Amino acid sequence: MKELLSHIKDVCKIGQRELCCRYLLMAPTGWECGKLDSRTKMVLDAKVASGSFTAQGDNCEGKTNEFLNHE
Repeated sequence: MKELLSHIKDVCKIGQRELCCRYLLMAPTGWECGKLDSRTKMVLDAKVASGSFTAQGDNCEGKTNEFLNHE
């Protein structure tokens, strides 16, 4: 759990406005990385390009839901 929190804080940069990864999402089942889904990635990239999204980071290669929600 400590590694996960460290990743979300230090790599995804949650709460750090424009530095925060645009692909970090919260779903009913926990954290999700939208970068690994081409359709979600396309939508989030378009929102950043249009200036309508605060989180603008592209901070890693993408992480699985299992990695993001590992306890």
